[in-house]
Amino acid sequence: MDIPFIIGGILAVVLLRALVRRLLYPRPLPGIPFDKEAAKRIAGDLPTIAAVYKELTEWSTPIGRRSLQFGSPIHQLFMNPFTKPIVMVDDPREVSDIALRRSKEFDRSTATGIWQTFIPYSTIAQSTTPEWRAQRKTWQDTMHPDFLRRVVAKNIYASAKDLTKLWEVRYLHSSGHPVDVSGDFSFAALDAIWTATFGERLDTVKAQIQMLETGKTVKTKGLDMHSTVGYINDLANAWRGSFWPALTQWRIQRSSNYRRYMEVKDREVDRILLDASARFQQLLDGSSDGDEHDTCAMDLVLRRNMLAAQKAGKPLPDPTKDVRLRDELLLFIYAGHDTTSITLQWFVKFMANNQEAQTKLREALRSTFPGDSLPDVTDLITRDVPYLNATIEETIRCAGTVGRILRVATTDTEIFGHKIPAGTQITALTTSRWHPAPVPEEQRSPTSRAALEKSGGADWTRKPNAQDLEKFAPERWFKIDENGDEVFDSNAMIQNAFGGGARGCFGRRLAMMELRIMITLTVMSFKFLPVPPELNSFQATEQLLRPPTQCFVKLEAA
Repeated sequence: MDIPFIIGGILAVVLLRALVRRLLYPRPLPGIPFDKEAAKRIAGDLPTIAAVYKELTEWSTPIGRRSLQFGSPIHQLFMNPFTKPIVMVDDPREVSDIALRRSKEFDRSTATGIWQTFIPYSTIAQSTTPEWRAQRKTWQDTMHPDFLRRVVAKNIYASAKDLTKLWEVRYLHSSGHPVDVSGDFSFAALDAIWTATFGERLDTVKAQIQMLETGKTVKTKGLDMHSTVGYINDLANAWRGSFWPALTQWRIQRSSNYRRYMEVKDREVDRILLDASARFQQLLDGSSDGDEHDTCAMDLVLRRNMLAAQKAGKPLPDPTKDVRLRDELLLFIYAGHDTTSITLQWFVKFMANNQEAQTKLREALRSTFPGDSLPDVTDLITRDVPYLNATIEETIRCAGTVGRILRVATTDTEIFGHKIPAGTQITALTTSRWHPAPVPEEQRSPTSRAALEKSGGADWTRKPNAQDLEKFAPERWFKIDENGDEVFDSNAMIQNAFGGGARGCFGRRLAMMELRIMITLTVMSFKFLPVPPELNSFQATEQLLRPPTQCFVKLEAA
């Protein structure tokens, strides 16, 4: 046999193998810890993540906590061939710094996922561009405190009252046994956010009451929309183990389930937009801006768009053709529903397992709102209740509803002194439920060090209120002021659940108002008694967000 031919064949095999390894196998970023076994597989960390999820039904927290094993608050994951590693940051202080102060180096990630598939023209699915800023500005007044108080609060209050009525019925039918209320929170949160967004009631909670009282199934458009929102959340699992995200997106968009749910969503949104457009055409005669007719977020933006067209002498726009308007409205629903619902599910679990905190909260509420009746909505959103504020913050901290925020490096930069190339995806854990692995101060970013010095130079992990982080303790959110009084301190702990900076959660004020109203009315109406261990798991089932696997409560009239 020809010797050169053999040598050429060997070289070809060697080169092909090297090419395959370079293209398909993980290529770690220098200096950042990683799982050495994962680096030997084309699938990288995906098998490990799948195994962890199979055992624990969540992956972000247990995989994120590998930083403690590595002894480093930063490590890297290998998720897909042909892509850079994903860098995971487990350090609340540095996560806050990236979100708040380093927007020129890190932007919101727009990698293929849920938002890019379902609402690609919404602000959450876009990079921070001039177009994004213009779109955000269009909607900014929907989160203005005055608009929330004047228009939105009463609708949330009505949904919360419906929830207490549902629980009265559940209590009567429960015979003293624990009941699963996860669905109740989901229905109540959807009723609240739907009315706040579109100005009409879905009445899904009232449908549940009717079904309990009659034993008959009730069909409503609200239940159809609830199924649609649930479908979005369930699909998050499709991306968790996706070897090729773009292919996953392509397959989903061609499935019968996707087409069916999109049809339901489009039909309802088109109907509401056309009805509102017809209403404003009659009202906008040029004599006023018509803001007194705003009943929801959609009204405010749609009316202003129509008024601007009228003043410019242009034809009134067809809102059903405005893809940015449609997607942003749906973002209100998708992002605002599950976050509130899931946080409330964790809340009742914390209350049932911390009877002293529950009693202190109820006493604080009754002291602020004396009398036999529930407070009206105006008093509820304007009166200060420090222990309520602390309970909400502690619930958000312990719940971990939004387990991580996603960013992408827009330029070559560094995290903890490690080189991060432009285009690298960053997964930043939002939790502060454990102390991160220590890191020398000189390895932190200049902005992080400057912020620490400005705040007094104290390491947050050494503060008394930052100990025993696995415990639910609203008291950690209080401090002693200059007069020696104990006062609520919203900055007592680092809280990254809402992100921060320009790409922080747009609906934070709305979410906090929902939590305040829902928690106040339920705690003043019911006691949450302990439930048996078999119904009291604190395991989570991670999807798009992180709901508890079980949410049983034993109700008793307060």
